[in-house]
Amino acid sequence: MIKHVLLVLLLIASAANAQADSWAEPELKTVAAENAMYLARIEPGHTGRGSAHATLYLYDAHADGYRKLVRYALQDDWLPVTALLSNDGSLVTLDHWAEVGTGVVLHVYDVQGNIRSQHTLRELIGDAAGKAPSSVSSTWWRCGAPFFIDGGKRVRVKTFDEGSLDIDLANDTWEYSPAKGSCR
Repeated sequence: MIKHVLLVLLLIASAANAQADSWAEPELKTVAAENAMYLARIEPGHTGRGSAHATLYLYDAHADGYRKLVRYALQDDWLPVTALLSNDGSLVTLDHWAEVGTGVVLHVYDVQGNIRSQHTLRELIGDAAGKAPSSVSSTWWRCGAPFFIDGGKRVRVKTFDEGSLDIDLANDTWEYSPAKGSCR
């Protein structure tokens, strides 16, 4: 009996030390291309009722407004954590809501909503993925907001070690430059 009580107390104590995550309900996002020619409206999905969706709009100078181009399903059940829209209408999404750093962490969709590329964290940064801080549901592999470089042709992500990951959108290549810092 005492062994059982001690085991229960040990389990409770170890559970208290686990780093748990707390996520708010995902909300509608809107992102714009740097040249403002494209807008994307990203609607959250709901577990059991479908995935997140993106609706892409193109600026129409004659109508002085945006017109809907396409609506497509994203590969995220809830919502991507981060979304960027390039000047050619390509949508770049990073991480899944409430599951940062797990599964496929990068998706690139073309202007029609087709997946041009997708990659896991291990594919992008190799064995360094195992060194990133983690919690119960997430691997915290990046710091700050990703951004476009080279006129929107590449995306730069600052990594957990203060290194950088540069992703070339045109040819689906990337370069990870590790560092020895920490963003936490």
